[in-house]
Amino acid sequence: MRKLSLSLAMLVVMAMLLAACGGGAAPADTGAAPDAAADAPVAEAPAAEPTPVINNFGQCDDPLILWHGLTGSDGAVFAELLQQFSDANPDVCLNSEGYPWDIFFQKYPTAVAAGTPPDLVIFHAAEVNQMANEGLMLPLDDIMFADGTFSADDFNETLMAQLTVNGQIMAVPFDNHGWLLWYNTKLMEDAGLDPNVLPANGAEFIEMAQKLTKDINGKHPNEEGFDKDNVDVWAIDYTWPRYTIPTTLWQFGGAVVGPDGKTATLDSPESIAAVQFWHDLMYKYYVAPPAVPGKMWAGDLYKNNKLVFMWEGTWTGGFMRDNPDVAALTKTAFINSLAPDGNQAVKFDSHIFSIPTGVDQAGIDKAKKLMVFLVENGAYWATSGQVPALKSVQALPEVQSIPSVAMAAEQFNAIGRTDTSHKAFIEIQTAWETAVGNALASPDADVAAALRAGNEQVQAILDRP
Repeated sequence: MRKLSLSLAMLVVMAMLLAACGGGAAPADTGAAPDAAADAPVAEAPAAEPTPVINNFGQCDDPLILWHGLTGSDGAVFAELLQQFSDANPDVCLNSEGYPWDIFFQKYPTAVAAGTPPDLVIFHAAEVNQMANEGLMLPLDDIMFADGTFSADDFNETLMAQLTVNGQIMAVPFDNHGWLLWYNTKLMEDAGLDPNVLPANGAEFIEMAQKLTKDINGKHPNEEGFDKDNVDVWAIDYTWPRYTIPTTLWQFGGAVVGPDGKTATLDSPESIAAVQFWHDLMYKYYVAPPAVPGKMWAGDLYKNNKLVFMWEGTWTGGFMRDNPDVAALTKTAFINSLAPDGNQAVKFDSHIFSIPTGVDQAGIDKAKKLMVFLVENGAYWATSGQVPALKSVQALPEVQSIPSVAMAAEQFNAIGRTDTSHKAFIEIQTAWETAVGNALASPDADVAAALRAGNEQVQAILDRP
């Protein structure tokens, strides 16, 4: 119980820092991360708990209780999928409670510590190692895999490795989600470029970006008289660091933490070069807006034909459905490499199912039934823009008919990487995000110095017993 008490105290603090699953200044319902609120840390715990998004399906004395953070644009699709489960399983009643992620990560450990956990929770693969090490999850080997319900081979191999802690599978994937390249074909054509020919490396991208970026007078950054303070069209924007930075680090051969899981590498030459590349895009080549607080969200720039290349999540499919005129000008592709040698990598994550510690057998049985239904019916979840976790479902015609989902599935299976798992994952994430933010805060920022300072913080976390 002492370990769980420590878990509770630490996770409440971490929840304040986690505040969002989404990035930029965009609220959750604008097409940014589907389960996002704001990117800024929360200064203190809220005085009053926000009203959760509750959907009840059926009536009974002992309903299946599900907690999750799917409260954004994909929440409506998720509710429809739960209704389908209810219609197919009238013997199981279900209470679904959606919370902002910061509230979820306060309630979840508190409920486990109190002995009153929900029957099933949804959070992210990147957080599994920490939650498992804090004693908040039941291993699912015997529940979901030993009897042949699922096989680890049914899912992305890289993802399943992340969900395996101390030799035990701790969660079942619901989807694959992460970064994808969305780009405006008309703006490329207006610049005299072929939308079907994308840059293969960093040098080619800079050359193309200078042709795509123009100020209000139509001048490009490499032309005399370019007005960097009045740009009309940007080539690219620095979107949510939590996906953009790992993707770029890996492309350059860098990382926040080395492959041994014990060595911080945020200040390696490769990592510094990766972050410096973004600094140069903003302050040397003037092809990306400066990463300053309060800047316009990339989706708003894109919606108004002010942005050509947008690195954004699979969930942007919902944004495109809501903006068909924008979608008509848009194509998707693998994230373009910014590395000198064109090395490819992209970060992806997963919404995962977990059964909390303390759930009784009746709750486990109901949770298993719901998990199986939702995973096997991932084709409907694909309409939210997310990639179904089951490879067999990814291959279905109705999933492949959604261009962005088909492209994302191919990309994640080919070049997708997941965050390095660690029992202090959230704290490490906060440390490197702060360091990178300092590195990109101004034209005069010393990228190498900022990353060295961040690396010291990450290493101190890694060095703890």
